[in-house]
Amino acid sequence: MKRENLFRAIAGIDDRFIAEAIWYDPPAASGSSERIVHLNKKKIISFALAAVLMLSLGIAAYATYNAISTPQAAEKVAQEQLAQWRELGLLPPDAVFEGKADQIVEIEGYQGGGAWYGRFFPHSFDVRWYSGDRKYRCNVNIDTLEGKIQYGNFTAFPDENDVPTGEIELTVGPDGETKTFYYYEIFDDLVGSEQTVDGFCSALAVYWGFDGYRLADRGDPIYTEEYASNFGAVDGSTRLLDVPWDNSGHNFLAVYFDGDADQAPMYLDLMQYPGYVGMDVGIHHPVG
Repeated sequence: MKRENLFRAIAGIDDRFIAEAIWYDPPAASGSSERIVHLNKKKIISFALAAVLMLSLGIAAYATYNAISTPQAAEKVAQEQLAQWRELGLLPPDAVFEGKADQIVEIEGYQGGGAWYGRFFPHSFDVRWYSGDRKYRCNVNIDTLEGKIQYGNFTAFPDENDVPTGEIELTVGPDGETKTFYYYEIFDDLVGSEQTVDGFCSALAVYWGFDGYRLADRGDPIYTEEYASNFGAVDGSTRLLDVPWDNSGHNFLAVYFDGDADQAPMYLDLMQYPGYVGMDVGIHHPVG
């Protein structure tokens, strides 16, 4: 049983019942048995199940949770996990984030609705960094139950030798001043020029501990006609740089992983912005 399933299983059980399963209370033990006659069969079964789960798995689960209960712990774990992403080829070797993070935000766990296809979002810390040379920026959610990156947003900025491929005039500031921003085709600074969908998704499966993956297909709720028109021709052999990313911010390559308890899609997206390019990976975007 995965730890998040354990937490879901006991989430609706009164804390008093769990506490009584662990700490002996002499007054309660010697009191009248009448206090338990109001418990229905469901409560009694839930209480028994909670006791078994807490004694067999709960200690390990709560130990893991408590190990990443502070921003400092989350920062350390994030650095370790980002190093694994570099080793797996999910990030370029020079995307190194060290030292004190620029920002760390704690996010409570919650159950996503229909827009996330029922995805459960565990308690996490959002950790943000610039690389030492400020070439890269990252924003990663560290799952405190598993100690893994559940979502990552990665940005690459142009070098002085990169040539713009387009430009746009945008209004900035309260006075309506306009400024010219430039577009750059530097996606290969984020993903290897020969990286394929299969290579990337297989590495993600290894990282998250899944048995494999499949791309969204007909029959999946997310596979609409619009989705098919964007990604219907994409398969494992397609280079990431050849995927027809539509740059709208609303369409993402949806990937299902074998062994994912939620059986909800995870997302992969590359986007071009004025002044930089970005990559989103994981359980982030609402769709629908």
